[in-house]
Amino acid sequence: MVCSKKKCVIIASVIGVVLIIIGAVMIPVMKYIIKKKVESTVVIQKGGEVYDYWLDPPVPIYLQIYMFNLTNKEEFLMGDKPSLHQVGPYTYSEKRIKFNIVFNNNGTVSYRQKRVFHFLPHMSAGNESDLFVAPNPVYWALYNSMKYEYPTVRKVVYVLTQLFGEHPLMTRPLKELIWGYTDPLLNITKALDPDWFYTDFVGFFMNKNNTDDGVYTVYTGAKDISTLGIIDKYNGSSYLPFWSTEWANMVNGSDGTLGPPYLPKDMVVYTFSSDICRSVPGVYHRDVTTPQGIHLWRFAGPPSATANATVNPENKGFCTPIENCLGAGVVNISNCQLVDFFNLPVAISFPHFLFGDPRYINAVKGLNPNPEEHNTLIDLEPYTGLVLQAYKRLQINFYLEPFADVPETLGIKPVFLPVFWLNESAAIDDKNAKKIFNLLLTPLLIIHVTEIVLISLGAFVLICTLIYGLWKYRKSRQVTSHGDNGQSTHTEGDTEPIVSNEGS
Repeated sequence: MVCSKKKCVIIASVIGVVLIIIGAVMIPVMKYIIKKKVESTVVIQKGGEVYDYWLDPPVPIYLQIYMFNLTNKEEFLMGDKPSLHQVGPYTYSEKRIKFNIVFNNNGTVSYRQKRVFHFLPHMSAGNESDLFVAPNPVYWALYNSMKYEYPTVRKVVYVLTQLFGEHPLMTRPLKELIWGYTDPLLNITKALDPDWFYTDFVGFFMNKNNTDDGVYTVYTGAKDISTLGIIDKYNGSSYLPFWSTEWANMVNGSDGTLGPPYLPKDMVVYTFSSDICRSVPGVYHRDVTTPQGIHLWRFAGPPSATANATVNPENKGFCTPIENCLGAGVVNISNCQLVDFFNLPVAISFPHFLFGDPRYINAVKGLNPNPEEHNTLIDLEPYTGLVLQAYKRLQINFYLEPFADVPETLGIKPVFLPVFWLNESAAIDDKNAKKIFNLLLTPLLIIHVTEIVLISLGAFVLICTLIYGLWKYRKSRQVTSHGDNGQSTHTEGDTEPIVSNEGS
């Protein structure tokens, strides 16, 4: 049956409106469906679609180490400003393996995580046997612990350090400086008193390779998706024992693997790092895109994270000893850096003292802070909360100062001496990017495109129908107008006066 022109216009208009309504209604409905799909997908559960991703992150992780070589050793010991030469990167692959996994009844899962590092010569500026001049950690740990001892004690210790070849500075290969070496003085003291000197092995990252750093308990998201990946407890506690305030000691955020989905951009994202015994905040910086085309939100470390307590009062808890606050950009972590119960005088900062007090930067030669190169960055996929790119950047500094009754140190001017900085980075590769696309992003794209097509098609049909209807209306008006003009002329002819025969 063929419809009339007027009826066809009405039907087409109704179809257009219906398509627009369907497309519009699909937006909140499909957003709800997508949200539920994402939530069910990213929850940490055995057999879940991202369980393997959480268990053994497939994103390649690299540890890049940039060493600072002290090039004016003798002059520095005599009081000159230290001159540093950066060498690197020295690159290691990093594998994270979770084990002892236990799912708890309260919606959390506990596990240990082992990190294994392998040196990659083809991605490095040199090899692990390269020599560097750096502070002697045993030497400075001993004297730092005896700062307030009797002069006689320091003199006896000085004789011992000289006898065993311990000096303020040492020259050692990178492998020993980072991963550890057997110290001759500690070797003797360990033999004499093993209860106090429990190890003779020392290094800036000693006991970090092929070991775990404790027990993590994180929320699975099964009971509340907004807590997904957030750490509930570390080593059985929600607090650390190293700092002076409850806020500073709080274990906040995730371990940097994944977090809650649908985070707002204005939310502060915290990542806990056991290496520095604290949680580090990140604030939204900008949108970025992976090489595979996945859109991410980039969160960066703000200057407030290492600001002086007068600028950011919350940082007062990181002042150690209590009330002894350092300048902006430097945090004393000696409380959580021990060798044989001796605190190493170590402070952390962003590389090259980024966001730091100028006095720290100006106290040494060879630094050039750059936010793009030296800030910590975490790139999250906003729908899923998965971390697909990350760049954790951190600098290790040794505090050196003169000690009374220790002749070798008397010429040194107090300084936070950078030893090395690291970039622990991860970026999703093509293979795993494809998995993410197939798992979540492609369905999201299809649904989004369907919404646009329906609305666009409905609008197109409606507009075309309206244009056609308008055209038909104008045409009919024109026909009517012409017909009216013709009828008017004909009528005038019929009403002309008739001449009467009677008058003729």
